[in-house]
Amino acid sequence: MLLDKMTPEFTAEIVEKALIEKGQRLPHHSLHRWWSRRFAILYRAILASYLTDSKELVRESLDNPKAIEILARGKVFYEPFMGGGTGIIEAAIMGYHSIGIDINPVAVRIAKSTSNLLKGKVDAKEIESKGKTILRKTEEKLIETGWSWNVKGKIVSYIFITKGKIPSWIDKYSRNGKPIRILRCPYCGTIFESPRSSEKETCPHCGRSFEVTHKPKFRLGEGYPTQDGYTIWAAEVRERDGKKWRKRVLDAREILNWLRESHFKAMGKANKARKILDPIPLEDLMEGRRLKREGIKRFSQLFTTRQLATFVAFAEACKELGLDEELIEIFSVFLSESAKSSSLVAKWHSPIGEPVPAVAMKTYWVPEYTVETNPLARVPEKLAPLARNALASSIRRAVRIASSELRISRDVAVEAKIGDARTFVPDRPIDIAIVDPPYMDTVRSYASLSIVHYGAMRVFDEIVGISNDVILDNVERNEIPRDRTGFGEAMKLVFSNIERVLTPSGRVVLFYNRKSVIDWENILQASVESGLHPSVSYWVIGEPPGRLARSRLRGVFVVILTREKPTKSRIVFTKPLQRTSNAIFLDKKVEKSAMKALSNAIRRIYNDEVEVVVL
Repeated sequence: MLLDKMTPEFTAEIVEKALIEKGQRLPHHSLHRWWSRRFAILYRAILASYLTDSKELVRESLDNPKAIEILARGKVFYEPFMGGGTGIIEAAIMGYHSIGIDINPVAVRIAKSTSNLLKGKVDAKEIESKGKTILRKTEEKLIETGWSWNVKGKIVSYIFITKGKIPSWIDKYSRNGKPIRILRCPYCGTIFESPRSSEKETCPHCGRSFEVTHKPKFRLGEGYPTQDGYTIWAAEVRERDGKKWRKRVLDAREILNWLRESHFKAMGKANKARKILDPIPLEDLMEGRRLKREGIKRFSQLFTTRQLATFVAFAEACKELGLDEELIEIFSVFLSESAKSSSLVAKWHSPIGEPVPAVAMKTYWVPEYTVETNPLARVPEKLAPLARNALASSIRRAVRIASSELRISRDVAVEAKIGDARTFVPDRPIDIAIVDPPYMDTVRSYASLSIVHYGAMRVFDEIVGISNDVILDNVERNEIPRDRTGFGEAMKLVFSNIERVLTPSGRVVLFYNRKSVIDWENILQASVESGLHPSVSYWVIGEPPGRLARSRLRGVFVVILTREKPTKSRIVFTKPLQRTSNAIFLDKKVEKSAMKALSNAIRRIYNDEVEVVVL
């Protein structure tokens, strides 16, 4: 099989191909943006090269995963840390019987929903039709309680809120292809637009000069309302301008009555959500303890009153429409995905005119100023969102996935279930498994990262009637330990469970990278003691490029584990690294230090009995 003997040139070619996903995931993996998703192209390369020696067929599979389907039939793929399901979905498209488990219920539901969309269990037109109906009914339910997200004939997209200071640069948009900044004079409070990009601006009302900055540097004056622990100082609204929906920013004092009335009248439905969320002990979660120190003491305080009321109305509308099981789960994922922007731990970023979603930096922070995002913001009667990650956006992505030409064949089984990789043993022989474990201290807890997603999903489930007895702090306690000793012991159990059911020609593929020899030795010792040996390791691109609190290691090693102890272990490194560094920023010295740690760990495990060759 080609998987055991890919050349440096071919590895570099695959890595270069994977970089097409560096800016955006492939559409069928966009239902919900789970963390640390690997590039789908890498899965395709691994899964195809397991089945054939032909480079041409593997190349074809990178663009058309169906090209390998006839060879994948009857083969079984397993992923014990499946996350949002990239691996099991790609394997199923290729024709593998796919089994994936994850301890996090949010991740499992994402994977199941994506699978159901690609298997055609839910029709694209039905999702679009019912999606529009449910959004309309949600809006009607809010109106029945005496309020809506409309003010003065305009749609509210974002409400600007702060716990202290505010910026002078509020927002941005484009007019005829040119950027327009929306600014607020810190002296007189006048909000105005400017096509200039200078660091200083002069207020057209009071004539004073001020610094243009998106950082919170200026204090508010008097007369601004306070709700949910934040002072409201402005709102972005959309109004129809021909075929377009023009963006404007209003001073909060212009819509004072609407702010007060909508908050008061949303309280009834919001309190339903609070009764569901607040019994959940936030302080028992790793991130919850930090959130509590920053003033968020109850689960429901992650959201505003209007957002909670909207979540409840959306769930009620879904329940009344009588959706079947598959659709109900898919619509719960829509709400869960929307919550990452429709929460108080999203961070507004004026230079892009949008919020940065919660935990985009793999941690929660409580920004001094942010926005209250409207989950319902959309062009009326259409699935055209007017706010980031609005419900219309999630529904539209699902329609695209369901109508995609890329499908999972109906006779291909896909099993996505909640499970603990340390105790779960697949009930059938496994041909290839991909093990992508949590990286010790890189992400301390995925359960904690999913707080806002879990919260929105929990509200939905309780109202709709989906059985959901999973407690998030229990999930966190049962995650793979992050300390070195506990991690090694846990990984030995994971590898041993796979080895028990691995076919004679089967392969286990480990995704891993660390700069420490001890860390590498720890996980490789676990695999070797389970009867799985590192025969070849390929350096590939790991995470998409970006500088927001990511690890300095951008690459990951794909380590091929076999039952046969090698006399030589190859590390394919130099060419794929060089090809990648030509396209994106990475620190070659850091990547090289990880490669040396891997090679030294192999030597130490085998007492220099195995030759390590770096290519």
